[in-house]
Amino acid sequence: MKASKKNKLPGIAFGLFLLILWQLLAMLIRASYILPSPVSVAGHMIKNFHELITVHFPMTMQVVLLGGVISIALGLGFAILMTLSRALEKAVYPILTISQTIPTMCLAPIFILWFGYSVRMRVIMVILMTFFSITVNVFDGFQSVPKESMELLQTYGASGVQQFLLLKIPTALPYFFTALKSSLPWAVVAAAVAEWFGAPGGLGNYSRQRMMSLDTAGLIAPLVIISVTALVITGIIKFVEKKIITWK
Repeated sequence: MKASKKNKLPGIAFGLFLLILWQLLAMLIRASYILPSPVSVAGHMIKNFHELITVHFPMTMQVVLLGGVISIALGLGFAILMTLSRALEKAVYPILTISQTIPTMCLAPIFILWFGYSVRMRVIMVILMTFFSITVNVFDGFQSVPKESMELLQTYGASGVQQFLLLKIPTALPYFFTALKSSLPWAVVAAAVAEWFGAPGGLGNYSRQRMMSLDTAGLIAPLVIISVTALVITGIIKFVEKKIITWK
């Protein structure tokens, strides 16, 4: 426990340094509409806590939850199918790669035309920004199984399903959690960006409203909540990973 606390000290110290630097810069500039101080942002969050947490935050997390679950399902599905079929891998992998070369932000106006300012539009944005990482990482995990281990199981007469369950899935699990740690925090960002383009509520919509009224502290406040949420999600994933992958 003491060692883990010591490992966190550099991160905490650097975070405090950034906050102090931010405060000093805000005091130097003396223009809250350009750079509000951390104290101003914290004050805005306290003043508007009820609206931010009980109204806008749940709307954003609804999109994150739906988009995240669908992304995981799609990512695992594509990874498994590409592992089972070499022909399918050659057909699907290039398409998946090409899908990532198109900036998702450029597709947002098209999605708005197709689906309007709906939950569906925002969920699709989240999926497009997250499922590729899950697919590629899990697929690489399946491919990283040592041939010697596969041959050993085949020698013992293990079926294809048994080989998949006993060897490929345990080998791919660390890759899967790595994918979650890199993609799910982005789901929160993607949801907020989609709300910025158009939504009846949510943290992104709140930030956009405050920008229109030149309330910079109010613009930054939702970004702080988004960052903290992403850190909490990452922490939960790491905790679950340690509980499941005990052999690592």
